[in-house]
Amino acid sequence: MISSRDIEQLIRPHLDRENIHLCELKVSGRAGRPLIQIFVDREIGNITVGACASISRTVQDLIDMQEWAPMDYQLVVSSPGVDWPMSELWQFRKNIGRIIRTTDNDKPALGRITEITADGRIRIKQGEETTEFTMAELSGARAVLEIPAKKKLKRKRNETRCR
Repeated sequence: MISSRDIEQLIRPHLDRENIHLCELKVSGRAGRPLIQIFVDREIGNITVGACASISRTVQDLIDMQEWAPMDYQLVVSSPGVDWPMSELWQFRKNIGRIIRTTDNDKPALGRITEITADGRIRIKQGEETTEFTMAELSGARAVLEIPAKKKLKRKRNETRCR
């Protein structure tokens, strides 16, 4: 069976050249037709569908050139999504200005990332208070998707809604 370690060693140089971080690599399924899932992200900007397609073509070419490559496999390349658990400093840096949710002593905590200090501590604003955390204390935190409230339109007197 194909191993995730073999694939990671194969694709890591390409991802590094493109300034793309490997968030997770999973190999599952059966030996005759494994499923290879690759989750990638960038520190600056987002991973687009086009970037995923390009990475997928490159990874497929790299795998197909290996003697250990299976004859038939499925390859999925995707971005991890907004709510992917953060475990590395670049992920917190990317999410400066966003609200994150984490568990602190089994109580969910919400706060907005305001800054990453030079020594790698993460400043979170919770209400009026700003607190510093180590990356280990916030490992597994997830960004919260903020949906802006809709503005209510005021109608003029005697104005009807068109349908």
